[in-house]
Amino acid sequence: MGNFFGKALVIDSNVKFVDGIKEEQNLLNDYPCLFTKTFKEASQILKLPKHNIRIIFISSAIGPSHGIDELKEIRIDRPLTPVFLISHAPEREPKELMANECGFTKILHSPINYLALVKEIDDLFISKESWVDIVASKEEKNIELDLLADGYVPTSLTDFVLTPKSFFNIFIKLGSNKFIKVLNSGDALNQELLQTYANKGVTHLFISTEEHKKYIRFCEELSKKILNNPNASSMKKMNNVLNLGSNIAQSFIHSGISQEKLDSANTFLNQSVGLIKNMRLKNESLKKFIDSIEMNEHSAAVSFLAGMIANEVGIESIKSVKLVGIAALLHDIGLYDLDPHFKEESLETLNEEQKKNFEQHQKHGGEILRKCGGFDEVIYQSVESHHMRRRGNDPSRRANNINMLAEIIGAADELHNIFIGTKLDDVKLHNFVQINLKNFSPQIERAVTKLLNKKQAA
Repeated sequence: MGNFFGKALVIDSNVKFVDGIKEEQNLLNDYPCLFTKTFKEASQILKLPKHNIRIIFISSAIGPSHGIDELKEIRIDRPLTPVFLISHAPEREPKELMANECGFTKILHSPINYLALVKEIDDLFISKESWVDIVASKEEKNIELDLLADGYVPTSLTDFVLTPKSFFNIFIKLGSNKFIKVLNSGDALNQELLQTYANKGVTHLFISTEEHKKYIRFCEELSKKILNNPNASSMKKMNNVLNLGSNIAQSFIHSGISQEKLDSANTFLNQSVGLIKNMRLKNESLKKFIDSIEMNEHSAAVSFLAGMIANEVGIESIKSVKLVGIAALLHDIGLYDLDPHFKEESLETLNEEQKKNFEQHQKHGGEILRKCGGFDEVIYQSVESHHMRRRGNDPSRRANNINMLAEIIGAADELHNIFIGTKLDDVKLHNFVQINLKNFSPQIERAVTKLLNKKQAA
C-alpha cells in the first residue's frame, strides 16, 4: 500500500508507457499519479497546492535538453522535491546525462511499468524510524520533573502496546509541566504494572515527541503484521488499526499537521479501507463494533466509522473512501487547536468559553487545513460543515448544500459522541435512530440504519 500522502507526477510523451501505467489501477489506488505530455502542462499542475505533488518523474525525451532545463526550473520553487529522470533509450543518451552530473535524484533506465516507479517511491517514503535503538534518557525515575508539556505526547494507558520490555522512556503527567518518569527504555513492562497505574487514576502515558514518531512506526508494523495474519480475529485487527489511528490523531492534536504525519495517516487509512472492505463480522456488525472495540480516541474512531458508512452508502473507490477517512481524522483539528484539553464526554457540560470554542471549531479547522494546503477542496468543505444537517428544526445548523462526505462524518461523529465510553443500549440506539438520524439526508439515514440492523455483514 502507498506510503505517502499526495501524488506522483509523470511527465512523459511516451504513449505506450503512460497508457500502460494508467491500466495498473490497483497500484494507482495506492500510489495516486497525474500525467502530462508536456512540461508546460506539468508547470500548471505544480503551481496548484491542492495536487500535493510529492515526487516527479520526467522523461529525457520531454525536450531538447533531455530534462536538464526542466529540472533547473523545478528546483527554483521545489528545491527538495525528488525528481527522477526516465530514460527509455539509455544507449542513445549523452554520457554526462547518464552519469547524472545534473542533479536528478536518480536516473531510471528503461522502466517497463509503474511498479518500477513505485519501488522508487517506496524507497523514499517508507519510514526509516526504528524503535529498537532507543536508550534510557537522562531523566531520573520516580521523582517529580519539570518538563515542557509540549515535548511529550499522550497515549491512552488502555491502548498502550505491551512488550516484555519497554522500547520507550515513559512518563506520567502530574500537572502543568510536571511529570514523573516511570520507565526507562529496556525496563520490564507488563499488564500488572499498567493496572497499578490505572488503579491510581492514571489515564495516559507520555512519550517524548521524538520517540513518539518511533512509537507510531512501531504501531504501523504491529498493525500490518496482525492484518496479514489469517488467524487474527476481525476485532483484534480493528483494535490494532484503531490504536495506530489514535496515536496519529494525538500527534496531530499535540503538535499540528506535517507531511510526515500525513504519510503515517495515509498508512492508517490504507489499513482501514482494506479492513472495512474485507472484514466479515458476525451478528450485528456495527453494534458489535461499537460494543467490542475500544474507541476512546475520538478522531480515529470517527474515521473508521465514517469509512464503514461510506462503504454502505455505496462509495466504492478507495480514493473516495480515503478522502472520507482523512477528513474524519482531521474533522476536529480546529477544536483541539482552540482547546487542546477538550473531552468529547463533556459535550453536555461545557462552560461559556468551551461553548464558544465549539461553535468556532468548524471554521477554524477549515482555516488550519487551508493554510497547510495539499488537500482536496471537498475535505476543507467537510471539515467546515460537519455539524451542518440537511434536515432538522435548528435553522442555524440546517443547509441544503452540504456535501455527502460532510454528512457521513457528521453521522459518524454523532454516533461516537453518543456512545463514547459506554456500551450501546437499546434506549440510546432508539433515540439515535428516531431523532438524530432524521436530521441527515435519507440516503445517510438508510445506510446507518442498515448498518445498525444488519444481522450479518455482506
